[in-house]
Amino acid sequence: MPPVTPATEIAEPSGASGGPLSPATSWSQPAEDRNFLTSELDHALFSAAIEYGAGAPAAQPAQGAATGEADSAPAAPPPSGHPGVQYGHPGGQYGGDQRQAPPGTPSMAWPPGTGAPPEAPPGSGEPPAGNEPPGSNDLVRRNVHGDPLMRRVGQGVRRAMGGSAAHDVRQQAAMIERIRQQMPSCRQIAVTSIRGGAGKTTVSALVARAIADFRGDRVLAVDADPGLGSLPLRLGAQAERSLHDLAQVRLNSLEEAGLYLGRSAERLWVLPGSTAGTMSADLDVDTFRAAMGNLTRYFSAAVIDCGAGIGELQRGILSGVHGQVMVAQGTADGAYSTQSTVDWLAANGYGALLARTVIVLVTHSPHVDSDLERAQQMLSAAGLPVVHVPYDRQLATGATIDVTRISSGSRAATTRIAAEVLARAATG
Repeated sequence: MPPVTPATEIAEPSGASGGPLSPATSWSQPAEDRNFLTSELDHALFSAAIEYGAGAPAAQPAQGAATGEADSAPAAPPPSGHPGVQYGHPGGQYGGDQRQAPPGTPSMAWPPGTGAPPEAPPGSGEPPAGNEPPGSNDLVRRNVHGDPLMRRVGQGVRRAMGGSAAHDVRQQAAMIERIRQQMPSCRQIAVTSIRGGAGKTTVSALVARAIADFRGDRVLAVDADPGLGSLPLRLGAQAERSLHDLAQVRLNSLEEAGLYLGRSAERLWVLPGSTAGTMSADLDVDTFRAAMGNLTRYFSAAVIDCGAGIGELQRGILSGVHGQVMVAQGTADGAYSTQSTVDWLAANGYGALLARTVIVLVTHSPHVDSDLERAQQMLSAAGLPVVHVPYDRQLATGATIDVTRISSGSRAATTRIAAEVLARAATG
C-alpha cells in the first residue's frame, strides 16, 4: 500500500498567536492563579448574560432572547480574530457581543475548521431559496447546546475554583498525543452496530471530525451504509457523485479525487454512499474496495460508517480494516446484544480485530434508567475499552452537527474514542 502523505507536509492550523494550535498549551496558566480564577468566573457569568440577551447589543439580540429561549445560538458571529473559538467551556460563545474574551481564559473546543458555513444558521427559520427542499437544519427550531445553560455555568464555576482542571488537562493532552501519533499508512476504522438506531452514524461523524481537527492532516469519512446513509447530512457535506462512481475510475491525484468527495471541514472529506434521491442497496465488497483503493494514499485515516448488522458487506469491510468502533444503545438490550456480537466475532475469525475494538454505549434519553456502570463492567471484562456517550441535545436533533455546541460529556467521550481506536489501529 502506498505510504500516506506525512502530516508534516500539511500546514497546521494557527492559534491566536500565529503558532500551531495546541489544546495542551492553551491551558498553560495554573488553575490556582488569581487571574485564571477571575477569568473563569467572569466568563461563566458573562456567558449566562449573553444567552439570556442581557449582554448582547440592542441591534442584534441573541436569538430567542425575546421569547425566553435561553439555549438558542447567538445570532451574531463571534468577534473578529476568534472564529468559532470557545472560551472556558464548549458552549461559551461570545455571540453578538464585541468584547474580547477575559484574558487567560483557556479553550476547551476542538480546533475550529474553516469549511464554508451554511447559508443560514441552524434553526434560523429562513426558508430555502426558490423551490429547493428544506435542509436538515431548516427542520430544527433552535440550534440548542448539548448541555443545558445552568450545567454549563456550573462547569465554568467548578473550573474557576480549581477542582480537577489540571488533571483533566493532562488527561486530554495525553489522549491528543495518541491521536496525533505517526501512522504507517491510511488507518481504516469501521464503525459498526448490530442494530439500526444505535447512534452509529453520529459517532462516525464525531470521531472523523475529532481525528481531522486534532491530527492536522487529511481524514476521510466514508458512508458505506447500503441504504439511505446520513453521514454526509450529519457532517454538512454535499457531493454530486458517490462511492459507486468512484469505483469505476482510476485517479491520479487528490485534485481528481476531490471531484467525488464532499468537504465538511478544513481537513475532513466525505465520500457519500449514494447521491440525493437514490439508494445504494447494490453496494458490494468489490465496489467498496475499488473506491477505497483510489483514496487511501491521500489520507492518514478513514472512518467508515457501515450498515447495521453483520451481513456480507460488513464482514468484507471488517476483514480489511485496522480498527473497529462498535456502537450500541445505552440500554440493557444494547449491552447484551453487544456482548453477543463480541462472542460471535471471537468465534468466527475476528479475534485479532477485537483486540483493536472500542465499544461505545450511546444514551438517547435524558432520563437514564439502565445501570450503565454495570453494563460497562460486563462489556469490559474481555479487556475491551468501553466509552459512554451521554445524552446530548445538539446530537439529538438529527441535523448537521455543530461541534461548537455539543456537550462537554460528548466532547470528552469522542476524544477518548478517537484516541483509543487510533492507538490500537496504529499497530493493526
